[in-house]
Amino acid sequence: MLDGLWSDLRYRLRAVFRRDTVERELDDELRFHLDQEAEKYIAHGMSRDDALRRARLAFGGVDRFKEESRDARGTRLLEDVMADVAFTVRTLVKRPAFTIVAVLTLMLGIGANTAIFSVVSAVLLRPLPYHDPARLVMVWGVQGSDAMQGVTYPDYLDWRARNHVFEDIGVFRGQSVNLTGEEQPDRMIGSFISASFFRLLGASAERGRLFSDAETAVGTAQPVAVISDEAWRTRFGSDPKVLGRTLVLNGQPFTVVGITRRDYEEPLGTPDVWLPIAYYPNAGGLQRGTRGMLALARLAPGVGLARAQAEMDAIERRLAEEYPETNAGSGVRLAPLRDELVGPARAPLYTLLGAVGVVLLIACANVANLQLARAAARRREISVRAALGAARARLVRQLLTESVLLAVIGGAAGIALGWLGVRALAPVVSDVGLPLVGAVSLDGTVLAFAVGLTMVTGVIFGLVPALHASRVDLAHALGERVGSGGRSRMAARDALVVAQMALCIVLLVGAGLLTRSLVSLQHVDAGFDPARLLTMELRLPPTKYRDDASITRMFDAMIARIRAVPGVRAAALVRAVPMSGNADGAVYEIEGRPAPDPARAAETQLNTVSPGYFATMRIPILRGRDFTERDRDGAMRVVIVNDRMAAREWPGESPIGKRIRAVGTDAWLTVVGVVGSTKHFALDDRPAEQAYIPYMQAPQIFTSVVARTAGDPMALGAAVRGAIWRVDRDQPVWKIRSMELLMRRSLRQRRVVMALTGTFAAVALLLAAVGIYGVVSYLVTRRTQEVGIRMALGARATDVRRMVVWQGLRVVGAAVLLGVAVALVASRLITSQLYGVSAADPVTFVAAPLVLVLVALAALYLPARRASRVDPVVALRAE
Repeated sequence: MLDGLWSDLRYRLRAVFRRDTVERELDDELRFHLDQEAEKYIAHGMSRDDALRRARLAFGGVDRFKEESRDARGTRLLEDVMADVAFTVRTLVKRPAFTIVAVLTLMLGIGANTAIFSVVSAVLLRPLPYHDPARLVMVWGVQGSDAMQGVTYPDYLDWRARNHVFEDIGVFRGQSVNLTGEEQPDRMIGSFISASFFRLLGASAERGRLFSDAETAVGTAQPVAVISDEAWRTRFGSDPKVLGRTLVLNGQPFTVVGITRRDYEEPLGTPDVWLPIAYYPNAGGLQRGTRGMLALARLAPGVGLARAQAEMDAIERRLAEEYPETNAGSGVRLAPLRDELVGPARAPLYTLLGAVGVVLLIACANVANLQLARAAARRREISVRAALGAARARLVRQLLTESVLLAVIGGAAGIALGWLGVRALAPVVSDVGLPLVGAVSLDGTVLAFAVGLTMVTGVIFGLVPALHASRVDLAHALGERVGSGGRSRMAARDALVVAQMALCIVLLVGAGLLTRSLVSLQHVDAGFDPARLLTMELRLPPTKYRDDASITRMFDAMIARIRAVPGVRAAALVRAVPMSGNADGAVYEIEGRPAPDPARAAETQLNTVSPGYFATMRIPILRGRDFTERDRDGAMRVVIVNDRMAAREWPGESPIGKRIRAVGTDAWLTVVGVVGSTKHFALDDRPAEQAYIPYMQAPQIFTSVVARTAGDPMALGAAVRGAIWRVDRDQPVWKIRSMELLMRRSLRQRRVVMALTGTFAAVALLLAAVGIYGVVSYLVTRRTQEVGIRMALGARATDVRRMVVWQGLRVVGAAVLLGVAVALVASRLITSQLYGVSAADPVTFVAAPLVLVLVALAALYLPARRASRVDPVVALRAE
């Protein structure tokens, strides 16, 4: 069967593109049959000329024979299609207003879908740029709660030695490093890795080489570095002599041994420089019990996630028996790398894709309505063609050709608009931190989507008008005036307008809910005052600041210098600034209570701050006291907790004087104060337990500065950095940002989704207004005679306007009822993206239909006004 179809298709194409050859073959075949027939008559005694004449008469004419042959072989079908296309082009050119409106409508729908789909493709569909990426899994540690954490370096070594389900496993930890020895200190985005990490991702060197296993392992590691191609080109000016060059990173010399390929990308962002994991600078970062590493593994061929999880669980149980102090209650969890990267991005992207899909449906309904209006105007033409013998299938094919050609033109314009949209969206997508695989672009997948969407769109908006237009009553249609139409056609147009206006309400409700959610978030009390607050980060090189005393001296001198900067009203140090993305946590126990099960122990957000932090941030101290300069090494170990932690652990009593400690440590911390709760990661955070310890009792090389200023905080950024450089000229400082900027950045993804959804809702509202205007205008045209009679009988202009507006409002009312019902269901799909507002928010569900009604009334005014100005004499004479 397939062979037959291919043969027929091949002949049809050959008939179109090699027409001369086909005609010659038909002539040869006809001549053969004529000769055969003539031979019969010659055998009965006829002359050759008479025999040929008799044979031609028997065949009924050469031309008829050729036509039947062409039809039998399919040539006629393609000829008809080409004729339909040519006729459609002429028709569209003759009606430029219709063509322009239809093309622009489709361009908006297809262009918006193409642009958004390019983002969806780059985030959700495009395969990760690694060999067999489906086998790559993140390996997370679990302890004290279901929250996934990092892993310890010794655990990684045990997993690697004992497992039989991984082809390979590696660890990595991103951390910026200080570059010194140059003209001025600078920061490089670094990553400390095992050599196996490069192998897992298929990295290769463009120049030089990558790490060996011995160079990254503790005990045999070498001070070597690999830099990225981008860093080589931008930071080192593509200097070929960079190989073998010594870079002073974190105060220690490292020799550059390789440069990665330009196309190499890492899942969590490609750093500037890679260093051996053995040189990870944080004290204790490579010890058992310190969960500071991230682990990536590749499943062995034929091993599924469930089997791998079961074996890793068994290994963890054995490690808990061998190391009960650090591994008791710990676990491991495997998750596909792709899911870990794109999980949080799915909901907002699906919301946007659904929104542009609704816009496209509204656009299709609009063009279908235009087609129905044209079909009414062309009814006499179609009826004449039917009377002359055109079959209904032939008429439908002609009308569908027009729809598809319109879609092709609109699709081409839409792809161009989509390309502009992609260029506008690319920096926005990068800024909101979506996990892109490659760049947002019109690649083959996106183009195939756009072409397929164009074809489907052409059929969707063309089929209903084509079926309606081709169903004609010849006797009735040939006698009626041009421009009239039947009740079924009018009902179809009303149904399309109701559908597009109902979809418009769905978009308006979605945009309204997201907007109200964003407004609620912007008015959330974060627990501190972000106004005029400057933040910056720095990390001391461990080779220079080797002990707690040297770190403390540096911080004391630095904060004193910062507080002396003119315009700085208050300043303090904090390890993790709210909204910065940095954070620490700890599982704790309460003195005097039974030791908790490590698997169910309570966990708190843990931060390290200097005296004056709460005053600088304007976080209220509710009980007790702040840290003071006396809270240093050698003094009583102290802690301040937030009100939520106090309420959970000591309900109805004062927590002052109570003692807690982190599980696995020996030091008990005495609670000396209770402060208000703050939002740490984002403004839509759930309230969490928080604890603070003084920097001088737990000094660490990484810290952040917060400074309350008298004016614009960013204007003092250089002065504050200069104050730090006066203490240590080789100390890089980075991420100089205002707290208000951090707050805005925490809402950037929500803001982008809200803005795009609102834009799509506005486009949908415009299209819906055009739709209702078109239907009512058509209605006024059809009822010109009726309006003339009414006015001749004494009807006033206001009565006519009321009649026309009421006719339109009936359609709007049906759309409102349908739209609200659909929106009530659809709004539940974005519940996870809402904050402080219900998915059935009454304000939104009243405002959205009200906006639509007001826009519809504006669209109804012009045709109503035109109807009220009909001259009865002119209208009746025209009839």
